[in-house]
Amino acid sequence: MTIAPEAHSSPDLRGAFRRYYVWHDAADTWHARPLPKLTADEIAYRILPELVADSAIQLAYKCTWQRSRRNVHRYLQKYAERSAALESAS
Repeated sequence: MTIAPEAHSSPDLRGAFRRYYVWHDAADTWHARPLPKLTADEIAYRILPELVADSAIQLAYKCTWQRSRRNVHRYLQKYAERSAALESAS
């Protein structure tokens, strides 16, 4: 089985950019903003409101990293709420 040369030169990064608004400007820089907009708590947790990179693959890495941070933040919020509810019930 052979693989087309285009497959090696331009990887499919759509999964990395999921839940981000991504654009490429005239200065050859890639930008991304998370969707939906960040809350004040997420910004305080140091989730960045805009990511900038020189290439699409670098931006894909940054988007994946920030999405993971956002998921951890949401998990910690749910855990804190659940712990508070359990403490008040006992």
